[in-house]
Amino acid sequence: MAISRIAQASWILTVVLLLLTVNYGEAVWLTIPASGGTKCVSEEIQSNVVVLADYYIVDEHNPEHTPAVSSKVTSPYGNNLHHQENVTHGQFAFTTQEAGNYLACFWVDASLKLANPLTLGVDWKMGIAAKDWDSVAKKEKIEGVELQLRRLEGLVQAIRENINYIKDREAEMREVSEKTNSRVAWFSIMSLGVCVVVAGTQILYLKRYFHKKKLI
Repeated sequence: MAISRIAQASWILTVVLLLLTVNYGEAVWLTIPASGGTKCVSEEIQSNVVVLADYYIVDEHNPEHTPAVSSKVTSPYGNNLHHQENVTHGQFAFTTQEAGNYLACFWVDASLKLANPLTLGVDWKMGIAAKDWDSVAKKEKIEGVELQLRRLEGLVQAIRENINYIKDREAEMREVSEKTNSRVAWFSIMSLGVCVVVAGTQILYLKRYFHKKKLI
């Protein structure tokens, strides 16, 4: 019994340690050339997911006069979720309404002449990573292992939802594939039928032609 409890405690401790090492966010670094242009980053997200993001310019060459960038975030259906002009640091937050690729684009004003390429950092936080666990701990008066277990529960729930989303996407792709295969099969049968009809017509025409010319 004591050994079982020790094993259970060890397992919980291991899970908590693993949880502490999990990366709940995603950091992306983009380089905007000195000649200008637009850099975009996309993320496939399911519906009803909270998204928080921080973006900022890192200018090692001239930190006192950091150039500004503009940003725009659009949904899979092209809806504008965020648009900001000429900033060195910005944030955006939204809850996804539909599943698909969400696109964030960043660019520098064409009139601005850059001496060096710009480095832009984008910190994405989605779902469980976007939750304010400090507020949860204060509100529910939990801390330590209990808080980490609550975070683990949320992470497991997020993983389950992602698995269900992947299964749904797989089912949709399978259905599309089956419909495509069915259409290809019918098209092949129709093509074969047309070939048979054309070949039969040509044979009849040649037979009549040869009979008319008294060649056979």
